[in-house]
Amino acid sequence: MDRVNRLRRSSRRGTTIVEAAFVLPLLLLIVLGIIEYGWLFFNVQQITNAARQGARVAILPDVTPAQAEAVITEILQRAGLDRYSPTVEVGPDPEGIVIPGYPTRTAVRVRISVPTAGLRIVNMNAFAPGLEPETIGATVTMAREGT
Repeated sequence: MDRVNRLRRSSRRGTTIVEAAFVLPLLLLIVLGIIEYGWLFFNVQQITNAARQGARVAILPDVTPAQAEAVITEILQRAGLDRYSPTVEVGPDPEGIVIPGYPTRTAVRVRISVPTAGLRIVNMNAFAPGLEPETIGATVTMAREGT
């Protein structure tokens, strides 16, 4: 009787190992995907904050687009985002957005885009092609002060 119970327990252990071998890779893929997308969302937030701060600087009177780009560059470098392409545009809003109460105001638009290739922790495109974006970025438009 004791021998029969031992055999049943050992066969259950084997079944558990086989089940774990099937489930563990899928579970690891899901966990790594969650970590990867969380990291990308964190970086999007960093880029959005840099664009917003750059726009806040660029809307001030007597500030040049180069000075705003310098602020953006500093923020992005502190965040560890070395590959970026910030552009600061000053002038009438190209999309024709009218600011209520200020139809003649010029707008400042800050755009930042960063390729995701340098941000990846795990290349999820190898497992699920097309799910991960090629670039991430942010665009902020504000009315210029004093115009």
